[in-house]
Amino acid sequence: MSAETFSPVEDVEIFCRFCQKTLPAQLDRSIAGNGRTVDKESTFEYSCSKCGKTFCYSGKDLKEQKPLPEEASKPRDYIPKNHYVIGETIMHKKFKENGRVVGKDHGSPTRILVLFEKSGLKKLVEDI
Repeated sequence: MSAETFSPVEDVEIFCRFCQKTLPAQLDRSIAGNGRTVDKESTFEYSCSKCGKTFCYSGKDLKEQKPLPEEASKPRDYIPKNHYVIGETIMHKKFKENGRVVGKDHGSPTRILVLFEKSGLKKLVEDI
């Protein structure tokens, strides 16, 4: 059984819990789950451009390096049962604006951190 390789975006804006701001972050390293192939099950370590602190995300929570053309053109409607990735743009019908996923809080339920232009940073549930 061979896993499909995965390349996450190298530079992304992520909410830094230490700086308490959304800042650019850069991919530091990839940790292959099976020891050989970097895939969606792998862990990816990013560092904050301001404080240098690192944080890890699963490949399942990150955008692919080369998004499909239809992904980039239209934001997805926010629905709490869906899964979202960091860097993805969503449309929230209640706020009537688009926002960008900039982080995740894993727990029960998982929450995404979304930065809206007018409403600011909001926590929304996903995968329920």
